[in-house]
Amino acid sequence: MKIEQTGTHAVIVIPAFEPTENFITVMMAIREVSRRPVVVVDDGSGVHFQTIFGQVAELGAVVLTHETNRGKGAALKTAIGYVQQHFPNSVGMVTADSDGQHAIDDIVHMAEVLEAGEQGLVLGVRNFEKGQVPAKSYWGNTITSKMTKLATGLTIPDTQTGLRGLPMAILPAMANVQGERFEYEMNMLLELKSLQIKLTMIPIQTIYEGQNEGTHFHPVRDSLLVYRRFLKFGLSSLTSAGVDVLLFALLLMTVFHNASTGTLLLASVLARLVSGVVNFSLNQRWVFRSQNVAGDRRRYLILFSVQMILSAGLLQLVDTVIPHPIPVKIMVDVIIFIGSYLIQKQLVFKQRQEQIHES
Repeated sequence: MKIEQTGTHAVIVIPAFEPTENFITVMMAIREVSRRPVVVVDDGSGVHFQTIFGQVAELGAVVLTHETNRGKGAALKTAIGYVQQHFPNSVGMVTADSDGQHAIDDIVHMAEVLEAGEQGLVLGVRNFEKGQVPAKSYWGNTITSKMTKLATGLTIPDTQTGLRGLPMAILPAMANVQGERFEYEMNMLLELKSLQIKLTMIPIQTIYEGQNEGTHFHPVRDSLLVYRRFLKFGLSSLTSAGVDVLLFALLLMTVFHNASTGTLLLASVLARLVSGVVNFSLNQRWVFRSQNVAGDRRRYLILFSVQMILSAGLLQLVDTVIPHPIPVKIMVDVIIFIGSYLIQKQLVFKQRQEQIHES
């Protein structure tokens, strides 16, 4: 079969580490229905697996080799570099796993989606139902899916999917996403907002060979990668809250200690102005890593103004009942913190709305 070398097709990319004989079957099935280029990355599998990779190469795949195991993320980045250099006119690349977990029809359909002109990241999402998939995969995906929603605002029913479509336009950005192992695929999702890349999801078949015993996914470790975004927001908020409360207390003990009750409002506003600058800088550059500074600043200013009015107003109101301004301020700001996270995630440092194609 003649391998397509023009820009009309996507390149199929398969990272593989210590694959089974089933990989050969997968490659043969791809070749039966598609002439698209296939790039395989042997991620340091070793000499005992060279027979398998040799047969895959005989079927027309380009086999790239890592001398040692560097991780799935590193393998995908190697493939990205190769596709950019050797297939610069291609529409992009489709990533698939070597273990037969992806139906050949779904791999081909993913390629067709890119070839139809899709310019955002495309995910092939499976239908996870309890009892229909291995428990390890069900719970791992459930945890990461919910935490991805909490961390980014994106509803992604299958965060672990290895079947993805990456159009050529986003390959440079994907090459710079952090992570060398499994976390790379998670980071790809977490960074969509800051990279301003649209997300499209298409349904695919749910296949688990051997109850997915060969998976390298670690539910606890990889879920923590998603928790990290929320924890970073919490640390950012804790830092700015510390600045807010300490400055508020300092103003009460020095400048306003003999002033009227009404100066609680002024002390609260001054402290919030300083802490707001700290909070915006941390969230914009560290937590959400947004590049739309001007737009972020406008939206944050609106949110900040509302928060400042609420904080000062509630402080004044509650202080009439509980005349202990510092603990009251802490209590009020904790309540505001929860709403602030949800609003900043959805509106301030916002992600372009994902699309779901039921095709």
